[in-house]
Amino acid sequence: MRTRWNELNSKLVKLFQQGEYTEAEKLVDEIVTSAESIFKEENIDLAVSLNNIGELYKALGDYTKAESFHTKALAIREKILESDDPEIASSLNNLAVLHREKGNIAKAETLHKRALEIREKAFGEEHPEVAISLNNLAALQNAKGNSQKAYNLYKRSLEIREKALGPNHPDVATALNNLAVLSDKQGNHKQAEALHRRSLGIIQASLGPDHPEVAVAKNNLASVLKMQGKYAEAEPLYKQALAVKERMFGKESLQVSALYVSLAEVYKSHGNLSAAEPLLKQALAITEKLLGAEHPDVAGALTNLAALYKVQARFTEAESLYKRAAEITETNLGASHPNLAASLNNLAVLYDSQGKYSQAESLHRRALKIIETAHGPSHPNVASSMFNIAGLCKTRGNFSEAVTYYKRALEIRENAFGTQHSSVITVLRTLAKLYKSLGQENEGNMYEERARAIRHGKR
Repeated sequence: MRTRWNELNSKLVKLFQQGEYTEAEKLVDEIVTSAESIFKEENIDLAVSLNNIGELYKALGDYTKAESFHTKALAIREKILESDDPEIASSLNNLAVLHREKGNIAKAETLHKRALEIREKAFGEEHPEVAISLNNLAALQNAKGNSQKAYNLYKRSLEIREKALGPNHPDVATALNNLAVLSDKQGNHKQAEALHRRSLGIIQASLGPDHPEVAVAKNNLASVLKMQGKYAEAEPLYKQALAVKERMFGKESLQVSALYVSLAEVYKSHGNLSAAEPLLKQALAITEKLLGAEHPDVAGALTNLAALYKVQARFTEAESLYKRAAEITETNLGASHPNLAASLNNLAVLYDSQGKYSQAESLHRRALKIIETAHGPSHPNVASSMFNIAGLCKTRGNFSEAVTYYKRALEIRENAFGTQHSSVITVLRTLAKLYKSLGQENEGNMYEERARAIRHGKR
């Protein structure tokens, strides 16, 4: 029976790595039933198995089951092992990532910090395992809107890996990628491009041109090129990545689905909407087939297609998809999750574009309340939500309220990203136009000059 149990666990891991989550789930009941017969007391192998099942359910979007299995795995490790054993840090890390996905940021941070303490004590401050914990804390700070803290942690993680593993190790490439993604988010597109190019070079040299990780790196580089409007450079990279993923995983895989979305965004960016639509439809169909119609990732696929329909002025179809995405998100993640706020915001913007201002305002304000509760009043997403509400207030003639929201959005973005960020320029220009439209030329000129000074590199 133990041999059969081992075979089932190996098969589950293999299916998970291939992205065949629903097939892997079919093995869970037999694995658990067999474990109950085999293990009469806590066992490390059992903890590993429970951990793997927890990761599977996280991928399936069933966070309740995922938490249950990860909690059991942690309990076994804590009972058998010393309190500062690195395996306990691994369990803490997995639970923390799960809590971050669920929006439980405070709980996630507590677990990540405990994992970091264990790893630093076990390995010292310059060990790659410590770099992993720093990376996870960086992702958490990024989720909290503390982009500079996140950047510093990512950079420290990179420095440790370069020192411990050498400058051309695949784990260094991973650290470069994380730093690049954050740089891109901060508006440092050229720096992000350079980091992505270095990351791609390392992975390609280490793993060969046809490895799935090379495809991921090409996808990431293509994304930052797309952000800079370099569509001619981005498109072939996406296509090269897609060819690798189709060959490795088949045309009906989540990996391929993600690249369909990326390629569709390129087509959409330069106005080729007819080429984008079938790719987004295929991505939705694959996601529904593999994960089920109510999985959180399906909400993302619905949102992508709805955004295209919005651009095409197919408002009825877009509304239907946005509503379904919001329903799936609320069912899976709850009524106070930040992802629901994003769904509500999408629907509000759609209503705003149709002149349905009352419906739009109600949704925008609900989204703002969720984000403030989840992340606090100074998160960049709060600024984005306030910017949306300000625009709606301006449209409806509530100019004083619009100014209040714009100024608060400006303050948050300056604190989060610095005074030179492109999103700061956007608010400054908007305020300048609003003041001038109200006949307040001096105020308008002041904000206009601030925006101009940033554009020309002045402080």
